[in-house]
Amino acid sequence: MDFLKNASIKKRLWVIMCTMALMMLFGGGVGLVGIAMTDDALESTYKDSLEPTSMISKMMLLMGENRIHIILGIQDDSANPYFDVQSNSDSVHVASVIKNRDIITSIIREFQKRNLTKEEKFLAEEYTKARMLYVNDGLMPAVAALQEKDYQKTNKILLNKINPYYKTASLRADILLRKIHETARTNYEEASDRFILIRNILICSTLLGILFASISATLLIRSIVRPLNKAVIHFKRIANGNLDENISVSRQDEIGQVLSELAAMQGKLKIMIGELDRLASTDKLTGAWNRRRFEEIIETEMDRLRRYGNRLSLMILDVDHFKKINDHYGHATGDQVLVDLSNTIRSSLRSSDSLTRWGGEEFVILCPNTTLSIVSKLAERLRKKIATINFQQVESITVSFGVAECGPSETWEQWLHRADEALYLAKSGGRDQVKAVKKLSDLIEDVTTK
Repeated sequence: MDFLKNASIKKRLWVIMCTMALMMLFGGGVGLVGIAMTDDALESTYKDSLEPTSMISKMMLLMGENRIHIILGIQDDSANPYFDVQSNSDSVHVASVIKNRDIITSIIREFQKRNLTKEEKFLAEEYTKARMLYVNDGLMPAVAALQEKDYQKTNKILLNKINPYYKTASLRADILLRKIHETARTNYEEASDRFILIRNILICSTLLGILFASISATLLIRSIVRPLNKAVIHFKRIANGNLDENISVSRQDEIGQVLSELAAMQGKLKIMIGELDRLASTDKLTGAWNRRRFEEIIETEMDRLRRYGNRLSLMILDVDHFKKINDHYGHATGDQVLVDLSNTIRSSLRSSDSLTRWGGEEFVILCPNTTLSIVSKLAERLRKKIATINFQQVESITVSFGVAECGPSETWEQWLHRADEALYLAKSGGRDQVKAVKKLSDLIEDVTTK
C-alpha cells in the first residue's frame, strides 16, 4: 500500500488496468491544468484590478496637489498677512505644477494602452476631456498669472475654473473606478466558472474510470477519488472565502502536487486579501487607521454604548502652525513630523485606544470605556509629552485637543462635531491646550491651558 500511495498515477493504474491508466492520466492532467489556470486567473484579476485603480488614484492625487500648489502660490501675495518677504516659493509651486502635469499625462498614456473595454475607453476619454479643461482653462492660466505675480487673477481662476473642473474630473474618475471594479469582479466570476467546469470534468472523468473497471473500483476510490474529493472540498472552501483551513499534503504523487499547489495558491490569496484589507484601512504615511476603518469600528462601539451603557469618548488633535512647518522646512519634513507624531501617540495609548488620521495634520483618538474626565486627563498628559519631544529639524511642536464623550442619543457625526467645536476653541483660544464639551447644550469647558 505504501508503494501505491507514493507511486505515480500512471504506474498505479498500469498495474491495475491500462485503460484506467489512460483515463485517469487524462483526468489528472485536466485537474492540474485547471488549478494552474485558476491560480493564474485569480492572480491576474487581482493585479489587473489593482493597477488601474492605483493609476487613477495617483492622477487624482497629483491633480489635487496642483490645486494646493496654486493655493500656496497665492499666499506669496504681499497683501497676505502671512507673506514672507524673503520667500520665493511661487517658482517652486509653478515647477511642481508643471512636473505633476507631465506625470499625469504620462500615466494617462500608459492607462490608454491597457486592454480596456468599450465602456471603460469611453469613461477614460470623458475623464481625459475633463482633465484637459482643468489643465488648459484652469491650471495653466493660473500658472501664467502666478508667474506674473497677478495673485488676484490667480485666485479668480482658482475659484471659477480650477475648483469646478477639478470637481468634474473627480466625479468622472470615480465613475471610471467603479466601472473598473465592476469589470474586475466580472473577470473574477468568469475565472471561477472556468474552475468549476474543469473541476466537474475532472470528477466525471474519475467516475467514468470507476465504471470501466468494477474490480479496481475500491483501489481507485481509495487511491484517487478520495484524495480528489478532498481537493474539491478545499476548492469549495476557498471559493466560499474560507482561507484558514489547513491543507495537509501527505503524499508525493500527482495528487500530492495538486494539494501542494492548492495550498500555495491558498497562501497567496490569503496574503493578497490581507494586504488589500490593510491598505484599505490604514493611512499610507503614518500607519494609523483611515476614515474607512474608523467608521467601521465606531458603529460597533456605539452599539455597545446603547446596549450595555459603556462609556465612550474621543479626542481630536491638530498640530499647531503645521502650514509654517511645510512652508519653512518642506513637505518631506512635514510628513516626517506626522510620522514621528503618530509613533509618539501610539506609544502612549492604552491597548483599547485607537489612532486615526482624520486628514492632513488632524488625528482622532477613540477611547472606549472612558469618561469625559478621564479622556481629558489623557489628552492633557499626551499634550505635555508631545511638547517635550525633539522632532527632527523643527525641534518642537505643540498640539491642540478637543475632547467629548458620546451621549446615548447622539449619532457619531454629532459627537465628532462637538469634539471638533472644542478643538476650534482650543485653536482660537491660543493653541497648545485641551478643550471639552460635556453635552450638546453645554458651553465649551476649559479643561487645561498652556
